[in-house]
Amino acid sequence: MTSAIRTIARQVSGFVLATAVSLGIVAYGQWLWQPLVIANIKLHPAIPWAAPTMAVLLAGLLGVLSGRIGPKAGRERRRELFRWNRMPWPTFFLAVGAGVLGMAAFGGLWIAASDLVHIPPGVQPKMGHIPLVTVISFLVMAALAAPLSEEAAFRGYATGILQKAWNNAPAAIIGSTVLFAAVHVVQGLDAVKLGLYFGAGLIFALIGYLTNSLYAVMVVHSVGDVMGFTVLWPHDQVAHGMGFADPKFAPALAAMAIFTPLAILAFRKLAVASRPLRVTAKPAAQALGALPIVA
Repeated sequence: MTSAIRTIARQVSGFVLATAVSLGIVAYGQWLWQPLVIANIKLHPAIPWAAPTMAVLLAGLLGVLSGRIGPKAGRERRRELFRWNRMPWPTFFLAVGAGVLGMAAFGGLWIAASDLVHIPPGVQPKMGHIPLVTVISFLVMAALAAPLSEEAAFRGYATGILQKAWNNAPAAIIGSTVLFAAVHVVQGLDAVKLGLYFGAGLIFALIGYLTNSLYAVMVVHSVGDVMGFTVLWPHDQVAHGMGFADPKFAPALAAMAIFTPLAILAFRKLAVASRPLRVTAKPAAQALGALPIVA
């Protein structure tokens, strides 16, 4: 086998492995949650039992992925792939701020796109008859389950596996973001919608790459999901005018015009401030004032 063939084989096998691992993590962290919600709605909806059940299941998943529990074999590699690397508090807040600005611009893009091209509505259970406390528990857990599992799957494990297989960070970011967008096909097989998910994935991936950590990007992902649950998805699920016939179209364009340049400036500042974190995770984890969590 020639060197070129071996390289191609390694790259292909790396992508297959990244796909299998990331889908497995999402299947556990996401696809367990949806049946629990449906079961909670049908069985004792006044008691919000699905959220605490999922919290226990999610804690177990994160414990194994981070190497804190589970088999000792491969524990260090799991910690490396999970990327719960510490960072200075100012960098953390800067990363979250840049991400929130990016999400604000992205929200405008989503609504504007759905007012120009029809986007199929996402899958959401009907909750009009569900007690408010149960609905709130669903919203809180959904805003945790998706960011924690998806970031571990795509910005953590998939990116790490692809970067090792391909030896190219930008390619690994693109590859893992393709996987992130593809897994959202369950929300509708639509090129525009999957393209929007790809765009959101690039924002998350950029934060993860610049900070060499998943802490800030998990927070930003949660903010994005709350925006999706409360603004974007409901907008797509009801009949609305197209273009300026929709009252939300002009504010969406304004959000894009205002927040896009602010997000670009914030990300440029983050790239400079977080440069030491990308040298190696070990020194970054030992920085003074670092987040007091997993090294």
